[in-house]
Amino acid sequence: MSSELENIKGMGVAELAARSSEELATLVRDTDEALAQLQLQKEWLKSVIAYKYVFKASQVRAQLQQEFGEISFEDEGVGVLVDLPREVSWDQQKLKAIAQRIQEQGEDPSEFLDVHYSVPQEKFDRWSQEVRRAFEPALQVKPGRCTYQLVGGVK
Repeated sequence: MSSELENIKGMGVAELAARSSEELATLVRDTDEALAQLQLQKEWLKSVIAYKYVFKASQVRAQLQQEFGEISFEDEGVGVLVDLPREVSWDQQKLKAIAQRIQEQGEDPSEFLDVHYSVPQEKFDRWSQEVRRAFEPALQVKPGRCTYQLVGGVK
């Protein structure tokens, strides 16, 4: 981390805000670069740890007969926690067909399935005004997180 980035830790908001836009943009760029480098280092270390313990973890999983979830063991007095989550997905077209069969048999598909409706913004934008008006009562728009970015002027 550059000494300039180290120095801003102790500065107040007013002191930093008094700096030029170019200086602030440079600090943001330097911070982004430092963060990206640290993130790469962190991912590298996570890979090294996974490499170190993959065999031991598979042995423990086999002993416990536990294919997914958290397991733990110790290595030289340090606890090692390994989490292998189960990721489940469902084929949407097949579920749709199943829901139709359930409905055809006179049952309520919502007793078996959770349904989430959404409208892709790109589709909505291409629709005619008449079709849009039919959907607008269901449309909810909330503000996202506001961000500020300095662009240009940085060499």
